[in-house]
Amino acid sequence: MEGYEHEKWEWFQDCLGALDGTYVKVHVFLRDQGRYRNRKNEIATNVLGVCSRDMRFTYVLPGWEGSATDSRVLRDALVRSDPLIVPKGKYFLVDAGYANSSGFLAPYRGVRYHLSEWSASGSKP
Repeated sequence: MEGYEHEKWEWFQDCLGALDGTYVKVHVFLRDQGRYRNRKNEIATNVLGVCSRDMRFTYVLPGWEGSATDSRVLRDALVRSDPLIVPKGKYFLVDAGYANSSGFLAPYRGVRYHLSEWSASGSKP
């Protein structure tokens, strides 16, 4: 893929990139494990990662407890002293764990997307 020039990007002209949360396993004191236990019953921290269209990290917010939802971490990223900034009229692609809102485009629920149309070879991943 050649960044902005890739033919698939013509449909995403105002898209800045994508974001998602991920879990990183950690060791914490026994008294803190409840807060760090995620939905998979692992002790982890929730990290928000934001990438530009050319797949470079532009914003990372580490340190949230594993029990924190992705949307809660994103809300915090938008109001911090070093906030994630989404310029007016632009947006990030997000997964279904986030809500469609100004600056964030999630897939429509109940729609099956055809991944083979987006892969480099045209075959299913």
